[in-house]
Amino acid sequence: MITSAVSLPAKNFLSLLESEQKALEQIARGMPLVEVLERVLIAIEDQSIVKMHASILFLDKDGKHLVHGIAPSLPKDYNRAVDGLETGPAQGSCGAAVFLGEAVCVADIAKDPLWKNFRDPALSHGLRACWSTPIHGTGGELLGSFSEYYLEPRSPTPQDIEAIGIVAKIIAVIMERNFSAQNLIGAESRYRQIFNSATDFGIISADLRGVLTSWNEGARRIFGWSEQEMLGHPVHRFFTPEDVADGRPETEMACALRDGYATDERWHVRKSGQRFWASGALTPLKTDAGEAIGFVKILRDRTEQKRTEQDLQFLAQASAELGSLVDQQSTLDRLANLAVQSFADWCVVDLLQEDGTLKRLAAAHKDSGKRQLAQDLMSRFPVDPNAPHGAWNVLRTGQAELISEITDQLLEETTRNPEYLAALRELGLKSYIGAPLAAHGKTMGVVSFVGAESGRIYGPADLALAEDLARRAAVAIENANLYRALQRSDSGKDIFLATLAHELRNPLAAITNGLSIMKLASGDKNRTEQAARIIERQVGQLTRLVDDLMDVSRIATGKIELRKEYTNLASILNTAIETSRPHMEQGNHKLSVSLPGGPTDLFADPVRLAQVFANLLHNAAKYTNHGGQIDVVLECMPEEFVVRIKDNGVGISPEMLTVIFSIFAQISHPLEHSQGGLGIGLSLVEGLVRMHGGRVEAFSAGPDQGSEFVVHLPRTLEESAQPDVAESDASLGTEAMPKSRRILVVDDNTDAAATVAEILDMLGNDVAVVHDGLAAVAAAADMQPDVVLLDIGLPGIDGYEAARRIRAQDSARHVTLIAITGWGQEKDKRRASEAGFDDHWVKPVSLDQLRKISS
Repeated sequence: MITSAVSLPAKNFLSLLESEQKALEQIARGMPLVEVLERVLIAIEDQSIVKMHASILFLDKDGKHLVHGIAPSLPKDYNRAVDGLETGPAQGSCGAAVFLGEAVCVADIAKDPLWKNFRDPALSHGLRACWSTPIHGTGGELLGSFSEYYLEPRSPTPQDIEAIGIVAKIIAVIMERNFSAQNLIGAESRYRQIFNSATDFGIISADLRGVLTSWNEGARRIFGWSEQEMLGHPVHRFFTPEDVADGRPETEMACALRDGYATDERWHVRKSGQRFWASGALTPLKTDAGEAIGFVKILRDRTEQKRTEQDLQFLAQASAELGSLVDQQSTLDRLANLAVQSFADWCVVDLLQEDGTLKRLAAAHKDSGKRQLAQDLMSRFPVDPNAPHGAWNVLRTGQAELISEITDQLLEETTRNPEYLAALRELGLKSYIGAPLAAHGKTMGVVSFVGAESGRIYGPADLALAEDLARRAAVAIENANLYRALQRSDSGKDIFLATLAHELRNPLAAITNGLSIMKLASGDKNRTEQAARIIERQVGQLTRLVDDLMDVSRIATGKIELRKEYTNLASILNTAIETSRPHMEQGNHKLSVSLPGGPTDLFADPVRLAQVFANLLHNAAKYTNHGGQIDVVLECMPEEFVVRIKDNGVGISPEMLTVIFSIFAQISHPLEHSQGGLGIGLSLVEGLVRMHGGRVEAFSAGPDQGSEFVVHLPRTLEESAQPDVAESDASLGTEAMPKSRRILVVDDNTDAAATVAEILDMLGNDVAVVHDGLAAVAAAADMQPDVVLLDIGLPGIDGYEAARRIRAQDSARHVTLIAITGWGQEKDKRRASEAGFDDHWVKPVSLDQLRKISS
């Protein structure tokens, strides 16, 4: 904070000038110089915003020492301590200032080496900072020093240094008193010299009508008009049109006459038409009789400070709002609208599209009527991708671009279309910043800021702010996209859960009905067998459904294991075709298959690849209307195999193509298609193909235009590093098994245990059932079974521990232990083997498996 006269409100600055005039009059009337200067210093101290002490030291006749002059508020002991101070480069602020002939400002007396000889007296009286400047006469001779002491450490700004220099000049004028009228005229000349030397301030005067009568050098520098251009013109000339229309100049003059002064902060207009922010004060000029004869106004250009405040406010507001928006379009619109409030006249946002073109998604201007113009220009004159400047240049380089001044030559170099060039010239573009919208190393678009009517010229600080804002906007756009994807996923999840319930209820309904038939037709063998076949089919459907769900989960968590071997892709396709043939026949579809005559060998998991193609064929049959056409083509390329499965069915919408392989995606809502399905098949397909090092693509011209799925698989015969774990059935040699077996069934699910036991009993076995691990160990010791079907998840001790304890019994060394579990990965099989199991079955257990251990 500046605490000298210049830093004060203009009212006080003028008061200081009036004090100078009074001082000259007092000298003319014979008042002692010391008394006059003391009054001046008291006025300076009174007008200071921060508590400070003013001091004048006079240069002694020898020109080497400073003697006490005037210091109305400094302690007398301190004045005595510095009386006779020798001038020199290390003699405190005062001595050094006179020695060097320039201002010397010490921000902290306690730390500055200039004060090592005078530190104690200063600190003992609470003096912590001292700003000093030499007092020069009009001929350049040294007269002494003027100093300001502060009670806290304080660093001066350049304006502070200029301010104490002005005060020193005023003191010099007073010291060079002259009692003649000629010298009074000279003083007036010196006033003008002082006013004109204050180049940071515009000091002007006007008569009571507001017609300008004086115009200093500072005003010329700030406004751009010379004194000759402004004298005789009304003050309205440098007010904005809207302020003139509101009568602001007249209101300001009326306020000054009423209250003694008027202050304001507002936008003004330079000669160039550019607007700038200024703080000013207007004070009436009066005669000795108190009659107002005109006005004096002091202004200071505060544009940079104002724009910094606006920019920080803009950034804070933009960050807050961008962080709360979850829709991409509203995010971009809000960004553009915020920018044109203070940072730019134009703001446009262009996003890169998938086809490599730029699309303008947002455009804003301070004048809402001009907003459509930016969109229209983009439509009529698409931006040249090869242009050396602008959005495409930012996209190519990934770097922000600053063009401080848009010249006509630059427009001609950038714009080849004469009509477009004329339109740009009419807009009056002045300055440009283009910043990339980039996140995670990917540039998704460009936000452009343009200064035009306001005359704003962008610089490095503006570029840094634009880049910061663009980064935040890119994150907001990405968050909006993620939110939209999350909404889609959430909606897909809801549909998935609803469909899952539907898919589960269908087979459960058939199973329930089948059981009812068996109860009602206990004596009707044909009906009972038909119901059993229905139940068997529906249980198989439920099993496949659960298997698909588990496979998708394993792929997502990286836990699925491929069992690769040397195989033949054509054979795999034939297997998949046979698997899906019932679906083809049910839909009365025509199936065309084209397989090459050459070798189609590869190293892969044949079961999983058959699952992939069966899934795709099942989808083709399901989503093709009755009597449709389905084509299967296998192509052998030098580096890969390509399998195409094409149908003329319901097709896929463009928006679905982008998410078709996600976990919950469905080609249509289940209520819109009688065979909706769970929407997990394609996710499973994509995951399994990717695990084989390949990729899968989906194509469709749109709804009712059919679809095509293309699977790419690398032609490799290299063995995988993954171990090939084969299932072991050796322990189940059926030849040596007796006809009647003692079988122990262990499962904590009583219904599951009871139904398995019932089937085994019907197959002629001697069966016992227990429901926990400890009971299983005890029953095995008593019963000495031939086979134990042992669940893994048991109360008490789990199946692994129960198996180890049973295997440790002397009577059970040759018993066949079979693990029954819902977990079927290779690691589960290995763990079962390590615990002593002979085999590992995944629930549900089939009738064939139970027959195998019964025969």
